[in-house]
Amino acid sequence: MSGDAGKVYLVGAGPGDPELITVRGLRLLREADVVLHDRLLNEELLRGLDAEIIDVGKAPGRHKLSQEEINELLIKKAREGKIVVRLKGGDPYLFGRGGEEALALREAGIPFEVVPGVTSAIAAPALAGIPVTHRGVSAAFTVVTGHEEPGKEKDLDWHALARLGGTLVVLMGVGRIRENTSMLIDGGLSPQTPAALIERGSWPDQRCVRGTLGDIAERASSFKVKSPSVLVVGDVVNLEKHLGRRRIAILRAESQLDESVRLAERYGFIPVPAPSISPRALELPQDIKEKIEKAECVVFTSSNGVEIISRRSGLLDLIRKKRVAAIGPKTAQALSERGVNVDVIPEEYSSAGLVEALRGIKKVLLLRSAQGSPALLEGLLSAGAEVEDVPVYEVTGSGDERLDDLIRRAELIDVFAFTSGSTVRYLMRRAEDLGMEDNLRKALGSALVVAIGPPTAAVLRELGVRVDLIPERYTFEGMLEAARREFGVRS
Repeated sequence: MSGDAGKVYLVGAGPGDPELITVRGLRLLREADVVLHDRLLNEELLRGLDAEIIDVGKAPGRHKLSQEEINELLIKKAREGKIVVRLKGGDPYLFGRGGEEALALREAGIPFEVVPGVTSAIAAPALAGIPVTHRGVSAAFTVVTGHEEPGKEKDLDWHALARLGGTLVVLMGVGRIRENTSMLIDGGLSPQTPAALIERGSWPDQRCVRGTLGDIAERASSFKVKSPSVLVVGDVVNLEKHLGRRRIAILRAESQLDESVRLAERYGFIPVPAPSISPRALELPQDIKEKIEKAECVVFTSSNGVEIISRRSGLLDLIRKKRVAAIGPKTAQALSERGVNVDVIPEEYSSAGLVEALRGIKKVLLLRSAQGSPALLEGLLSAGAEVEDVPVYEVTGSGDERLDDLIRRAELIDVFAFTSGSTVRYLMRRAEDLGMEDNLRKALGSALVVAIGPPTAAVLRELGVRVDLIPERYTFEGMLEAARREFGVRS
């Protein structure tokens, strides 16, 4: 764009999540000739823009440009006839120095507009399950900066803040958290006042560290909390126990992730998909068709086995003519979707349940994992059945980068959902390979550990991991129901 029509828009980008920018802010970004942006902005907002992108971000102790230089650059680009977006984290006028930029533009005669943004002072606590006001708890909130510019004419009166009542929200408060919390206590606030630090609010790795005014500084150090973080002080922090969403690690194979993620979201969790296992198809015996024809009942113990068998031409046609058993509803659904009628689903979705449901059947063909539970084979043989146990796939480690990321950030996880002994073994094995087994065990010790059934629980205990829950129904949805109920009880 050229001519004298240059203009500057001071746009708030919100707290971090690119979807939390306003509709107008996003439109202006797409129309801009030049974008000057802060650090700590989500790069997604800058991707695909047809504009000159200039990073003017400032970090404590190191500035790419001084504030005066930023002001001069805004004026220069606007005088070139450019539409300029000054993209700032949160809201431009809340500790963002947007007012200084606006005054500089006004003095230079440059037209400008402010596009407000969602501030992390409200958004970060809200996303952690902490409303800054709540009827009967807090009717007011105060927002201050915890990192004041040196040489200010008048320092914040922390003693006065302690007497205000309501909720106190401190932005940029990690660096001086010990001094600031001490001054609040000296000012009369009880050390037992609830407090919380929300790190990287609205980002995928957001986390909330709760404590009291008296110990939150120590907890910040212990949990290595870094900037950007928001400190919230007040009784509203207690609402996090009821309103905070919990992260659940989903360790199932890739083929089961999409549905598992949807279910986890429906139950109110934040899913963290990190497959620890991967099924690898095995070569089937040459006489597999004869084995199917001889069987009185063909048994599937997972949807993975169904999917792998369905790849072999002609096998499902033979199986459709047989009596078919599935260990649970998801395996039955996988068969039904392929036109196979399921005759037997045990009341208890387990090896023991299958043994009971198949009692009286003489010739059984198991099509399952090479690492399948020996209890199923032993139980059927003890019941007098003639059993062909054919491994159709083996479980291996996934090698998935998402699993490595999960292990490195295991302390962020509230719930670990183990759907098989293999998910346990390969998670622990990978943590050992990365040299992070101690870190993982610490995270498991503070999280809710849910096992889909007794065999999985036995593997966890064998590896020294405490088991908190086994659902009444041995399904992934049963695990979600049990975990949600447990957090309700804990509240």
